[in-house]
Amino acid sequence: MNHIKTLKLVATSTLLKLASLTAFAAGQPNLNNLTPRPGNTTTYKDLSTIKNLPTVTMESGIANVIKTVLAWSMILTLIALIVTGIFYLTSQGEESGTTKAKNMLKYLLIGILAIASAYGIVSGVASFDFFKAA
Repeated sequence: MNHIKTLKLVATSTLLKLASLTAFAAGQPNLNNLTPRPGNTTTYKDLSTIKNLPTVTMESGIANVIKTVLAWSMILTLIALIVTGIFYLTSQGEESGTTKAKNMLKYLLIGILAIASAYGIVSGVASFDFFKAA
């Protein structure tokens, strides 16, 4: 008796799957006309915008990655600067707390200068064209 129920269940699920697959296939677009065939000289209007894309070289890609990392580090440094100010305010005049906050501020300012100068150097070097013939 259990075998008959199992067989009915398998048959029903198989029929439902086949019905859904045929319904799915009936609604699919014709994919044969999407790619050009050999000898076909049809031009596609949507592909004309590819000509307007910028050319990205390895050097400009690396420069963009470095500049992005430096920009994020500058944002994190500015957040740390705000935290340092809060730390200074919450020290309530205790000498150990204010000394720590002043040291943190000094190192953060040095970090900001280092990040800004590195960003300037990377931007300057990226603007040169080393391989251009003179």
